[in-house]
Amino acid sequence: MFSKVKDLIRGQSQETLIKRYTQQLATITSKIHQLDVALKKKDATRSKWQGYMNLYGSSALAVFTAASYLRLSDKHFILAILVASVAAFVLLKWTLNKWFEYSAQRTVRKLDKLRAEHQDKLEALKQKTHFYSTNSLIQRFSSGEHQAEDAVTLMDEEVRSKHEELSKLQRELEGFKSHENTQESQVQREKWFDKVLDVISGGDLKLNSQMKPIVCSECGKHAGSYSIGGTQLHYVCPFCGWKFDTPDGDSHDNEESKDELSVTSSANKTM
Repeated sequence: MFSKVKDLIRGQSQETLIKRYTQQLATITSKIHQLDVALKKKDATRSKWQGYMNLYGSSALAVFTAASYLRLSDKHFILAILVASVAAFVLLKWTLNKWFEYSAQRTVRKLDKLRAEHQDKLEALKQKTHFYSTNSLIQRFSSGEHQAEDAVTLMDEEVRSKHEELSKLQRELEGFKSHENTQESQVQREKWFDKVLDVISGGDLKLNSQMKPIVCSECGKHAGSYSIGGTQLHYVCPFCGWKFDTPDGDSHDNEESKDELSVTSSANKTM
């Protein structure tokens, strides 16, 4: 009885804690968003004022210089006024840029302070709600201690068998890297490629016994293509453009057509 009451009180306090931190984090996030918008507006205003200073300031400086030249006869005095006007224009522009930089830096400091406070609030919430311990337990017992093995158990039987075959082929490939490049290892590598093709194709085709090279009946050249017994063949020679299509029929007729292709190519080579 007392334990249930204790758990009930603890649950309410936990819920109150989450609500309190939610309100605080929402307030901080709103302030961060407002400062981001204000910073972008300040950048836009700074660019606009710089454009105004370059356009109107230069125009006013030119007009003032021309008026001084027309009204005054002393060239040294005109030159002094021109230098003073340019210096005042540069000083005004520099002061305006410095003011905008100072205002932007103040906003950036406020943003950094709020972001740090936001991160501290999140860490405090995680600590008080035991987030890290709970997440670790959930990860461990929902997906298992060995996640790679548990991922396989979630697959169906067919995908799991393919996964195991590919893993075995990967181990064989790593073994080839450690062996010397001998004639025997070369044969094993060729068999390994046949196994990979067998797994990718679904394991229904016996590639070792049914793969046959395709040799053109016109030019007698082999372009590196192979045919598989029991399947239709549509072939165009890349050297001379000769085409070959197996007739629509059963696999036995297709096999006889491919045998005729091989016999014809052999005859062309002999000629």
